[in-house]
Amino acid sequence: MKKFVSMLIGTVALAVAFPALAGPDWSVIEQARKDKRAQVTPPVALSGPRGCMALLVALPLDHGPRAQTTPDQNRVRRERLAAEYKACVDAAAKSGTQ
Repeated sequence: MKKFVSMLIGTVALAVAFPALAGPDWSVIEQARKDKRAQVTPPVALSGPRGCMALLVALPLDHGPRAQTTPDQNRVRRERLAAEYKACVDAAAKSGTQ
């Protein structure tokens, strides 16, 4: 009886462990990769003249333990860049170039 119980426990343990030993399902992984690539949208085209696109910049980090600036400084930078961009767009509209 003791051998039978040991064999039964071993068989059950092997049967439970077998799916864990199987490798990854590559067809599912590749399909997920294809779906993810299909979801990527192209970048949105910004309106405005090409010369003014250089004025759209990323601001430095203003929060967290390694902040490079303060939120107030970023607000001032954002307002200044918005004014420069608006002036550039207005100047391009006056000259008629797009």
